[in-house]
Amino acid sequence: MKNEKATFTQMMLSIVLFNFGSSVVMGVSHGVAQDGWIAIGLGAAIAAPLFCLYARLFRLFPEKDLFEIMQTVFGKIGGKALTVLFVWYATHLGALVLRNFSEFTQISAMTETPQLPIMILMTLTTVYLARSSMRAIGKGSLAVIFLVLFVVVFTSAAAIPQLRLDDLMPFFEHSTSQIAKATFEVFSFPYAETVIFLCLAGSFEKKDNPYKLFLYALILTLLVFIVVFLRNLVLLGNTLAALDYFPSYVTTRIIGIGGFLARIEGSISSNFLFAGIVKIAACLLAASKGVASLFNLEHYRPVVLPMGMLVMAICAILYKNTMEMFAFIIYYPYYAFPFQVIFPLAVWIGGEIYVKKHTQTDLGS
Repeated sequence: MKNEKATFTQMMLSIVLFNFGSSVVMGVSHGVAQDGWIAIGLGAAIAAPLFCLYARLFRLFPEKDLFEIMQTVFGKIGGKALTVLFVWYATHLGALVLRNFSEFTQISAMTETPQLPIMILMTLTTVYLARSSMRAIGKGSLAVIFLVLFVVVFTSAAAIPQLRLDDLMPFFEHSTSQIAKATFEVFSFPYAETVIFLCLAGSFEKKDNPYKLFLYALILTLLVFIVVFLRNLVLLGNTLAALDYFPSYVTTRIIGIGGFLARIEGSISSNFLFAGIVKIAACLLAASKGVASLFNLEHYRPVVLPMGMLVMAICAILYKNTMEMFAFIIYYPYYAFPFQVIFPLAVWIGGEIYVKKHTQTDLGS
């Protein structure tokens, strides 16, 4: 299992790309126009303590994933019951992201192509990555992150001549309740979805610092989100940014450098897809590890392909159209909150009690 361990950098960049995932094409903050940057910043601030909680679980139970921790803390029955819930969440999240990208690909580039072939190709790619271990996902993230960041920096710099700074004003135009709602949405999608990496904690080296891992990833993600949001806002304006399903893609299409960018839109879309593939692969790997733990299998690899097929099947029946997909974003934070906050909080409290109890027992003996 040693060769399946991911390095600190690989794990951190995997978390960053995981957070980009579908957010980089669907937009990060909805409903508060130019005040979206406030929601993005507040969402990250709220996510920071949660990320520290995740890191604490890494530290309490080094080289153990969430499924092993839950069975250690809550016993076999309680642990397996929670495992079922997290397997469902990882599977469902993978299906959600897969559908995001099949819709994006069909609308932006392949309008005459059915979504099923797109789903099949992405599923096979993510199955290959998940079967190859977290280390393979980390290596892929290390290669892809530079392409994704290059697109963000390049398009942002190219947009400077066309910026309309008036769209940034006025600040705090929306009510406190509106900004709070947007903050909750950003916190849940995508920051708190990082809970999936608790299921992959066994791939993290014991010697590395988990607090640095999560906080460095959070800071880098926050910076990129702010840059992307401001770029989209000042180029599209409040109204157009709110109406577009995929504002980042639309933004790159209207930036003009002698028609140059028009010829590399396919490359830009590919970079978006790379981030989505990393996110789906991480969800698929987490779900497969959960199933292996549930049935006491020696290894997760035999169940990766069946779980990939399940993800694709769920993806195909999730929504009737793109409007339904975006409408679900309103309800998603409430659905995901137990998986992202309540259950990890309960595991952390139980873990602290377990470790303290067994430390005292060891000292007494």
